Amino acid sequence: MMRIPLQHLACLALFFLVLLLPATASASSAALVESRQTGGVTLTGTVADAVTRKPVDFATVALQDKAGKPLNGATCDDKGAFTMPRVAPGDYVLAVSFVGYKTRLHPITVSAGASSQNVGSILLETDSKALEEVVVTAEKDLIQETDDGLVYNAENDITNIGGTAADVLKKVPSLAVDIDGNVEMRGSPKIKILINGKPSSMLGDNLAEALAQIPADMIKSVEVISSPSAKYDAEGTAGVVNIITKKSSVEGMTGSVTGTLGNRTNNLNSNLNIRKKKVGIRATVGGNFNDRNGDSESEQQYFREENTIQTPTKQIQQVSTFDNNGRSIFAQLGGDYEFNEHTSLSASMRLNAGRNLSDRTLTTNEFTPAGEERVNNFRFRDMENTGRSSGLDMNLHYKRKFKKKGQELDVLTILNNNQSGSDYQLAENNRTGTITRREESDNQGRNREITFQADYSHPFDKWGSLDIGSRAVLRNSSSDYSFSFARTANAPLQLDPVRSNRFNYDQDVYSTYLSYTYRFKKTYTFRLGGRYEYTNVQGQFNTNNIDTNLDKPFHNFMPNVMVMRNFAKGQRLRLSYSTRIQRPGIGQLNPYRNESNQLNIRYGNPNLDAELTHNTEVNYSWLIKNTSVNTSAYWRQTNNDIAHYQFPVSPSSDTLNTTFENLGKNAVYGTSVSASTRIKKNGQAGLNLNLYYNNLYSFVGKYAVSRAGWMYNLSGNLSYRFEKDFSVQTAASYNSPRISLQSRSTANYSYSLGLRKEFLKRKAGVSLNVENFISSLNTIRTTVNNTNSNNLNFNNNYNRIVRLSFNYRFGKMEFKRDKALERLTGQGSKKKS
Repeated sequence: MMRIPLQHLACLALFFLVLLLPATASASSAALVESRQTGGVTLTGTVADAVTRKPVDFATVALQDKAGKPLNGATCDDKGAFTMPRVAPGDYVLAVSFVGYKTRLHPITVSAGASSQNVGSILLETDSKALEEVVVTAEKDLIQETDDGLVYNAENDITNIGGTAADVLKKVPSLAVDIDGNVEMRGSPKIKILINGKPSSMLGDNLAEALAQIPADMIKSVEVISSPSAKYDAEGTAGVVNIITKKSSVEGMTGSVTGTLGNRTNNLNSNLNIRKKKVGIRATVGGNFNDRNGDSESEQQYFREENTIQTPTKQIQQVSTFDNNGRSIFAQLGGDYEFNEHTSLSASMRLNAGRNLSDRTLTTNEFTPAGEERVNNFRFRDMENTGRSSGLDMNLHYKRKFKKKGQELDVLTILNNNQSGSDYQLAENNRTGTITRREESDNQGRNREITFQADYSHPFDKWGSLDIGSRAVLRNSSSDYSFSFARTANAPLQLDPVRSNRFNYDQDVYSTYLSYTYRFKKTYTFRLGGRYEYTNVQGQFNTNNIDTNLDKPFHNFMPNVMVMRNFAKGQRLRLSYSTRIQRPGIGQLNPYRNESNQLNIRYGNPNLDAELTHNTEVNYSWLIKNTSVNTSAYWRQTNNDIAHYQFPVSPSSDTLNTTFENLGKNAVYGTSVSASTRIKKNGQAGLNLNLYYNNLYSFVGKYAVSRAGWMYNLSGNLSYRFEKDFSVQTAASYNSPRISLQSRSTANYSYSLGLRKEFLKRKAGVSLNVENFISSLNTIRTTVNNTNSNNLNFNNNYNRIVRLSFNYRFGKMEFKRDKALERLTGQGSKKKS
């Protein structure tokens, strides 16, 4: 069971004192204000759809006299409820309006002698003609706050059009994406990425490659959850990222088609949404073509240490080029059925298939300490790799809402299945062009994950709400890898049992949680919860006819605390503490040896343990007219940190081993600032900064090693919509140099400019996006220090991107009254718009 560090408990205690001290003064002030409001009656009520009886959130309610003169007004909340204080007794008319509905004039009489009066539920009828003609020019802010983090509204960023999910995540506050597409959250790559709140098989093996297969046009928003409650799966030590795809709940039929042509990305995507009364169907089909190329250079200087003096022994230089061509297609079908206003059932299925062709060359030269080339040690390797993958995601979701507001039951079943295969061929030549070695391999793998989950929320009349639930995740991964080689061009290939590998791996996680939330006078919010997870790990790895067996069950209890206080003028202060877990993946455990680079052999470590992380965060946000500012200070400490570890085969060897180890402790102390502002009505700008200090301490090896340093990432965006439906937007991001226990790498950056013109009443549009147009080359310099060598690497990525996209929206919305309502009102159904 995990112990909470005393430092975190001290932070919690201090924060409670800061909050509770001004609470008394605040309560007394509120009582004084309330005592002065003795005149008038407080009106309350709700606004709902006349057909579905669902609340109409953010509808406008205006109080008028009999002559139609406006006297007062209010706006409904997200539940359709409104409050209008201090209304004098008399006869009035409530004018209730919202986009897409007919304005309702509702006469009322305010009685004298009562302190409050409920006018009941006011029903609005849909206006199909108004919906057809209305043009909505107001847009959501790019960044919005939530109780657990923030939301980035990707659909409002025109520079995303025609790109991929990796392009979208580059612009999300608290996230950083490097040139290879790897994602970090506040300096850590250990995050849990979900799609529509659910795991997906396509995100399992190679996250960077999977993100390149998801079109940006499908993404509605991205949620960054830095302080997940106990309700969330505890995996992902840095937090949770939830990618929300677009879908429509509009009655009738709508759809869109988007096509993109570019030098690096080409895609075609389409979607269709149909809703008829209680039934909704969604379908999406598309394909992506992604090309990527680059080259790299490395230099290894080897030495031996004699009486603390390093004597050079030799130098090896390597030059590599690569060209990757990725192709993927996908199809998604989803539907939902509403039995009644309380009960619904939804299901979805996603199929995806991809193929990646990779050509790579590797040239190796060896030199003496004096700089003379050793001709006999020259090697040239030509490598081809073909990767294939196919995946199936299915889920079934039952939702039951009870009469009490907020009382809900969710039952969810998910099946994720992914199959992969790869073929690898290598030919090695000496300086005369003679083939000195040939290699071939075949790898067939499968990943399967089945999830059963039940969640129940129960609100109490006066004492907050309780969330409880259970979850079972059953994972299985298997692979069969065969490797053959020959030492001449014409010799037959022979199976190498040392580099052939079979494995079967099971990881089952059973968990249950409880989370209690209490809100006090809309000023304080308290959340206390805990999650218990039992993990059963079993596996068998067979290499060179030697079996390696795993049987490592373990369990963890992970507490979760959040305290939030709301102040006047939109100010909010939040403190949260949580514990998270990161279990090693199959790629980190599998002892298969990758020797495509004969000087750097890579393999997994089946003896890895899970890492545990303590997260503490203080967040403060406020509104200043049209500007919102969000600031955080956080402290994240990870024990049993899993990371790459490199070491020589022997003190005199020029061959390095790269594997994974539980290196020790990894502490991060950081702060983040996110600000966004409106520029009049048609523009907005945003700036995000994440600055942190990383302190690493390792026990692996002969001596304890520590390393520390400051790092940061900075991003910003600026957009403006001109007249005649013309828009422009620019975005940029910069990631500072990075350090790890053994390496240091230079900074990387990206920037983009997007232009968009809409026409046909905004049903169609053309977008031009360019990225990194000033310089096409971004070079990353990395240094790695070992006990017998110093390594210097230059990776050159050609990332100038030009995309031209066209999209078209089509469809017709229709609104019909249900038969029960027709019988009550005596009205016929409305015509189609």
